[in-house]
Amino acid sequence: MKRIFSAAICAAIIGAAAVTFTVFSQESDSEKSRIFLAGYGWETAQEQVSSEKINIPAEFDEVYKSYNIIQLEAGLDLEPYRGMSGVRYTFIVTNYPYDAGETVYANIICINGEPVAGDIMTVSIHGFMHSLKIPEKSV
Repeated sequence: MKRIFSAAICAAIIGAAAVTFTVFSQESDSEKSRIFLAGYGWETAQEQVSSEKINIPAEFDEVYKSYNIIQLEAGLDLEPYRGMSGVRYTFIVTNYPYDAGETVYANIICINGEPVAGDIMTVSIHGFMHSLKIPEKSV
C-alpha cells in the first residue's frame, strides 16, 4: 500500500513539473511568428501591430488561389488548412531592403498555434504584396 501511495505521489509531482515546464517554455503565437519571420530574414518591431481571427475557406476563391501562389513561392501551402480557423498577426518590418516609400508590414497566419503562411505588404493603393522571400532588386 505504501509503495502504491509513494508511486502515486511521485507521478503527481512529475506530472505537475512537466505541466509547469510546458506552460513556461511555450512561446506565444506572436513570438513564434516573429521567429518564423526571422527564418526568412525579416526583422520586425518587437510588438505586433494587430492580431485578427481568420477563417481559411474550405473552397478557395480566386483571391485565396492567388494568395496560395504567394505561399508556394515561399515553400508554404494553405491547402492543408482549408476550412480551419486561426489568427493573423501583423508586424512592422524594420529591415525591408528597398525604400518602399511607406511602412512595410509582415502578416503571419497561425493555425493551432503554429505559423503556416504569411506575406509582406504595404497598404497604399500603389503598394505591393509578395511572399516571405526577400525580393531581389529588379534592374
